[in-house]
Order: sequence, then C-alpha cells, then structure tokens
Amino acid sequence: MGLGMKKLLIILAILLGKIAIWLSHLLGKQGSNFPGQVARRIYPSILRELAANINEEIIVITGTNGKTTSTNMMAAIIKEKGYSLVHNQAGANMMAGITAAFVNASDLSGRQRFDYALLETDEANVPLLLQELTPKVLLITNFFRDQLDRYGELDYTINLIKDSVRNTDIELVLNADDPLVVHFQNETGLHCWYVGFANTEYDSFGSMESREGRYCVFCGSELQYERYHYAQLGRFSCPACGSHNPKPNFCGHDLQMNPRISFKVNNIDIKSPYQGFYNAYNILAAVSVSKLLGIQDDTIQRAIAAYQPRAGRMEEFFINGKRVVIILVKNPTGLNQTLSAIVSDKEAKDIFFALNDNAADGRDISWIWDAEMEIINSPEAQIATIVASGLRSGDLALRVKYSGFDTDAIIIKTDLKNGIETVVNKQGRVSYILSTYTALFECRKILVKMQEDSGEILEKQFETEN
Repeated sequence: MGLGMKKLLIILAILLGKIAIWLSHLLGKQGSNFPGQVARRIYPSILRELAANINEEIIVITGTNGKTTSTNMMAAIIKEKGYSLVHNQAGANMMAGITAAFVNASDLSGRQRFDYALLETDEANVPLLLQELTPKVLLITNFFRDQLDRYGELDYTINLIKDSVRNTDIELVLNADDPLVVHFQNETGLHCWYVGFANTEYDSFGSMESREGRYCVFCGSELQYERYHYAQLGRFSCPACGSHNPKPNFCGHDLQMNPRISFKVNNIDIKSPYQGFYNAYNILAAVSVSKLLGIQDDTIQRAIAAYQPRAGRMEEFFINGKRVVIILVKNPTGLNQTLSAIVSDKEAKDIFFALNDNAADGRDISWIWDAEMEIINSPEAQIATIVASGLRSGDLALRVKYSGFDTDAIIIKTDLKNGIETVVNKQGRVSYILSTYTALFECRKILVKMQEDSGEILEKQFETEN
C-alpha cells in the first residue's frame, strides 16, 4: 500500500467513524461500538496508528469489578492536572469501543497528539489489545467469578492475561489483597507495584461469601486467612509453601465509611462521595496509578473529592425531593458489596432490582443464589419493599423470598418504567435502583426523565470534613 493511499484510508476511517458517532448520538444510542467497527473495517490498523500519537504513556485497566469507576477517577485526576488524554469513558471496553474512543478524540488527519491514553478493557480482550498497542502500565483490579457462560473458568481468563504480558516491558499494578494475582510477578518476571488495605474495622474473621481464591496458586494448599476485607480479598497466607500478601507500595489505611468514604493512601488524606468497600479499592487504585504518573497529592485530593458517582455507578438523582441511587450489579461479589453499602445507609429505603439475561449480562443467572442476599433482613437494613423487574423478575423474586424477606413486601413489575415509578413512590427516604448491564441505560434514561419532570437538577456538592 502506497503512503498516499494509507493516509487516505486513515482519513476516511476517522471521518466515517465520526459520522457514525454523530448518527448514533442522534438516534439516542450509546454510539461506542459501531463507529469503531466502521473505522476498523475501512482501515484495520487504525487503532495502532492512532495509539502512536500518545506522547507520554498508555495505561490499561482490567479486572472483574471496578474497571469503569477506577478508570473514570483516574481520568478526572489527569484532567485536573491539565493533561490531554484519550479515554473510553462510555465503558465500551472491547476493541471496537476502544477504537471509537481514539476516533472520537482524533482530528481528521489522524495526527493529533495526546499526553495519555486511559483504556478500560474487558479481561478477555487484553491479549487482542496488546497486539495493537503497548501500554506502560496495566492495572488489574481483582478477579472474581463473572459470566462463566461467556468466558469459562476464571483460571482460563487469568492465564490469558498472564500469557499476553509475558515477554513485554509492561509494569503491572496488582491488588496485594487478592491471592489470584500474587503469582503474576513470579510467572512473568515483570516489575509489579502492589496496592492493598491495612486492617480495617469493617473486616471479618470468617467469610460465607463465594471465594474464588480459596487455594494457593503456587502449591494448591488451602489458604489461611487472618481477616477478610470482602470475598477473597484480605490477609492470607499458605501454611504449606509460605506464600502470602506482598507488601503494598500503596497502602490504604484508617478507612472510614459513614457512609461516605475517607481514608489515607500512604500519608495522603482522601475523601470521596462514594460508598462501599469495593469503591474504596477503586479509589486506592486510581490514587496509586496517579502517583506512579508523578501527579501531586493536592491535585489527586481535589479530583477525588469532586468526582461524583456517574453512569450507573452509585449515580444519584433527586426526584420529588427523594434521593434515588442507581448501581450496576453483575456478579455475586458485586451484589454482596452493593447490598452492604445499602445497609450501611441508615435511611429507610426501598430497592428496585432489574435482572436481565441477555448476552451482555450473561445467560446464566445462577449467580444470584451465590450472593449473600440474607443481609437485607438485618435489623439495620431498614428495607421496606423490594421491586423485582427485568426479563428474569420471577427468578429474582424467588431468590428474595428464599432470603427470608417478607413476601408481602416483594413486588414483581416486569416493565422497567412501571417498576421504577413504583419504588420511587414508596415511603422510604431513599430508593436504590439495582440493574444488570442491558437494563442499566434504560433505567438511567427513566430516572433522568423523572428528575427533569420533577423540576429538580442534581447539583449535590460533596463537602469534605476538616
């Protein structure tokens, strides 16, 4: 291919990709995958070409839970510093979505330069992505069981990532509290940075949660836990070979969740409007990678304190004076942590839960039986009503029934709009909207419209305590 033809194809791929983005937005679609597919069809190497325009570093974030929130927080910190970046903010994390992010940011010539690229990617997509670009840093948030009907056993996905980074110069940022990632340094030889939490008042000394990391990855012996943060994340050691948590380079300590999060990363005071231990890990990851980029403490603190939950990740709405919070759930560990965060909110509340089994959700919904839903019956929960919705509303209602929840307080509303209106009109001070992937954006659209109709605009400011 001649140089002139190559330039022409790059321009054409970017132009048609941008037109596809515009048309998708015009039609009310998310517009994050199809434009990338168009650009890649015209010029298959378009992602490789545009990724070469990054001046500083490409950072890739993967793992089961927390990818989108951690990545968006990092983006807020990088922007607070004044750097330019390419970021697949919409959360489309396969090759087409990542390509669309570069197309959207680029000028028509394909030569516009940026300081950083910040790319969330699905775990199974890591090998494909690394064939087309070379990140400086790969952050792995955690590994939990997630959509087995799509990706198979968890160790298969872990090995995919491990094999794809071997013989590279990538620096890994790993969760020191997850026994499923501690072997990456030994088996890849790469330089690793570790993030983790010191002991907290929220830890438990026994765990009934589904734990994937029950056995030592080095010798196969059953691990012993001194304490659990949640799921398999905690303070562990192997009685047979001595494997244990690596010392974290970035340690979260003095954690408080009342219900908002505050803690220290090494000696940096961090405050955030988010709730839940799993979001504390997301914040820790974002702060840690930002420190590796050389960003100053005060910039990080401002960005985290100002960053409001969004895109279905504990995003808040106000409808007729009531606080309504929408949360994506997709696997038992995520649901457990979401319910724990809901219970820690001391307000009287009602819950709406949309459970779908479309391909993007995972066809197998048996994970709802692995979640510890019995927590909704604890005295401090103050949950008056649960509305079951979505394509598998009946299955969800059955699971709630077998958790011991009052059957008279379980309502089935298959229609999303009807179900959300039902829960918002209940007497509780706050309504929580839980949703799997394919119902999430529709639920959010419904909430946006309800908030607009109520005449309220969310301008909630998080105030840090001195």
